[in-house]
Amino acid sequence: MSVRNISTAAWLAALCLMPAAAMAQMPKEGTWEWTHCFGGPVHTTIATPEFTAGTYLVTGVSHSAGGPVETMSLECSGTFEYRGGKARSQGHCVHRDSAGDRLFGTDSMGPQGYVFEILGGTGKYAGITGSGVVESLPRVKPIREGTMQACRHAKGSYKLP
Repeated sequence: MSVRNISTAAWLAALCLMPAAAMAQMPKEGTWEWTHCFGGPVHTTIATPEFTAGTYLVTGVSHSAGGPVETMSLECSGTFEYRGGKARSQGHCVHRDSAGDRLFGTDSMGPQGYVFEILGGTGKYAGITGSGVVESLPRVKPIREGTMQACRHAKGSYKLP
């Protein structure tokens, strides 16, 4: 490989890794949609035909094509239960962008549907609030027993101070 090819490859890599904030400032309020995919261990505490409950810890990535938040890494932990044919869950997630700034919030599934709430953030996301709805995408069979893998599509609005 020539020196010219290495320089071009390094330049392209730097451009692809440039934080979204360096390309455009995030508006003070707006809407966005993103898809996030994740996987990780699931611990089932109770498993009967009538009631199943447990916890999860997953990591993954979220992506918002053209939105104010591009690709971010994520980590979520939470609890779930299936009772009487109905699913409930409560999770807490943190998303981190390429500049290291974080966005955190909760999601829950219950009688009100599947929703999320943005609780705050660091750096350019400090003081952010927002909410929206979540759609589960088609189920994925986990690669290994005792784990989960899934993708979700979310859309909502946010406000910065």
